[in-house]
Amino acid sequence: MTKDLGIMLKNIRLFLQKTFFQDNFITFMLTKNKYIMKTVLLSILSIFFLVCSGIAQDYDVSSSSKTFRDADRRNRRVNARIYYPKVNRTSQAQAVQESFPVVILGHGFVMGSSAYQNFYDTLVPRGYIVVFVNTEGSFFANHEAFSMDLAFMVEAIQNENDNRNSVLFGLVDNKSALIGHSMGGGAAVVAASLTDVETLVTFAPALLRFDTLTPATNVTAESIVFSGSSDGVTPPDENHIPIYDNLGSDCKYFINIKGGAHCYYANTNFFCDFGENSASSGIQISRTQQQAITFQFLNSWLDYKLKGDVAAQQKFVSDITNSNDITFENNCGNAWVQESTEINLTVFPNPANKTLSIKTSNNQKVHKVELYSQYGKLISTSNTSQIDVSGLKRGHYLTKIYVDGTIVTKKVVIKK
Repeated sequence: MTKDLGIMLKNIRLFLQKTFFQDNFITFMLTKNKYIMKTVLLSILSIFFLVCSGIAQDYDVSSSSKTFRDADRRNRRVNARIYYPKVNRTSQAQAVQESFPVVILGHGFVMGSSAYQNFYDTLVPRGYIVVFVNTEGSFFANHEAFSMDLAFMVEAIQNENDNRNSVLFGLVDNKSALIGHSMGGGAAVVAASLTDVETLVTFAPALLRFDTLTPATNVTAESIVFSGSSDGVTPPDENHIPIYDNLGSDCKYFINIKGGAHCYYANTNFFCDFGENSASSGIQISRTQQQAITFQFLNSWLDYKLKGDVAAQQKFVSDITNSNDITFENNCGNAWVQESTEINLTVFPNPANKTLSIKTSNNQKVHKVELYSQYGKLISTSNTSQIDVSGLKRGHYLTKIYVDGTIVTKKVVIKK
């Protein structure tokens, strides 16, 4: 924003210089008719201010609490903490009322709203309403009720747009996302099977105390499952991967953060960190690093899915394909992920059963090859263009090939 504003100011300054100060007629107007000149300048500044109001901007974060009632469940009380962009409703420059997409957030086991301050501080300034569903926060959490609370909140927040007594009156866009961490991730999956949203994003989702995988098959929204390879609280093989496999989405991503933890998606929380310290091992990155990696992809994904920003989609594709911090699996086809066009190479034979070989079109040097399972577990690393795969089980794998500063991802199949 600062860069764009600086460019605009510079252009207006040049415009004023060339149009007003270098023109003899306007110079005459400046000296002989200050009233007319003042009117012209005020008009230009008004246009400038209106144009600036259309530039993407950072909003301050406002918050409010509200208890909703779900009439379909005997007027169940559903408490929520709402974080939303602060807007100046009285500003004359705000000729067109702003509206903001909604992100419904499900929390982890006994984790309060403060644990997710990083989400509010990141998403709200970017123009999103984030709703923390503040129910089932005890040790005896009812997972099914929590899932239904998340689904209920999608429509409840939409209705706030027409409620003149609501802090969200006139501010709610008609697009929503369901996101959730750990217990809230599993609950968000179930919720997404009960209501319509633009996208579902889960962070280390947990299988709940009731059937989570059958509802997952009914999810149609494009989805992301974030996983950390060092998560011992909800081990990926037992939680994240089965949820991803069962999602009915036509386009879904499994993003594995190398050396990532379970709790690091959120801020410090006593109970989550206690469980992490007891269950997880081999964590290789810091909480700050994991959150930076997460929001690198989450921000562009939400900007595309909720705001229709095609440039954000392109950024997501580029970042996920070239990142050295993650591995990924997807079923979205070429519309989402494309191979690097800067380096043309071939991995052969594919399928393979003994050795994989890599050949580049212009004989560029292959510096390193990493071989991963389809869900992000690093299997082996090689510094040559040939990889021994004779000891691998049959199945689908991913290779990350490092060539002249470029990373090329290729899928391979091992057959026996």
